[in-house]
Amino acid sequence: MNVSRLTSVLAKAGDHLGDIVFWALADARVDRALEALWRDAGLDAALLPEEPTAERALKQAVREAQVGQRDRMIRLGLESETEVVFAIVRERRDAAGNVSYHQEARLHLDRARATLSSDTNAHDIVQTVLAGFRVLRTTHTADDVRRAIVKALGSWAAVMLRDGGGIYWVPSVSAADLRRLQAAIGRIGASRFHVLPVHDSAEAKRALGELAAASLEADLASLQVEIAAFVATPPERSATLVRRLEAFAALRDRAKLYRSVLAIQVTDLDQDLDRMASTVDGLLSVKAQAA
Repeated sequence: MNVSRLTSVLAKAGDHLGDIVFWALADARVDRALEALWRDAGLDAALLPEEPTAERALKQAVREAQVGQRDRMIRLGLESETEVVFAIVRERRDAAGNVSYHQEARLHLDRARATLSSDTNAHDIVQTVLAGFRVLRTTHTADDVRRAIVKALGSWAAVMLRDGGGIYWVPSVSAADLRRLQAAIGRIGASRFHVLPVHDSAEAKRALGELAAASLEADLASLQVEIAAFVATPPERSATLVRRLEAFAALRDRAKLYRSVLAIQVTDLDQDLDRMASTVDGLLSVKAQAA
């Protein structure tokens, strides 16, 4: 998706338009030391992944313990405000094609105490889940790190260059922050975060401009669909509508940034955002009157 075309112009001199970034996470499971890495790199703490919780640790431990199990399954039995229960179930099939299930053990998470227990501690899968839970309770996974990277890139108005993600262009105004992120990720296991500068040329600006405009148009279309759904069925919570107003402002700011760096213009974007903001304001007014 234009990546090869962009790569061909990276070495050409000119003003710095931004950077193409991609990464490979290896041995990226890290304990709470990630916060220190972030701080030492001078990165905004708001970009850190969420703190590991007992519930997340349990669910990740269950996913890992399930790998390789053929006749035994770990199934969610209950999830409430006070507890989470998983059952370890053995599946049996007889020669006639009948299938039966037998529960071998039970795992119970007390949400208030953040403690995990079982009715059959000697069970091998229970032991695996308990051990995984103890580690993950204070550990960020590789997926946590990936989400933190994507969150940071989003806050810097990055443009996705590949539909599946993993390759982005970041405008030059965030070059310093981007290199701080590169330094932090480079200290996590054997991970690598690559930054390839893109300099000004007619071809580079045109290619990036096309991608940036397409990104803005896709986000605008998504918001339009959302607002149409709100008009048909207004959301119960006013906060949902307020968040849409914040999304409009963020999209408008991103458009201004791309316009200044790449000289692109998305036709009628400001007018469309104004119309949608007016619609949301109207929905908020109706809610206020009904309150």
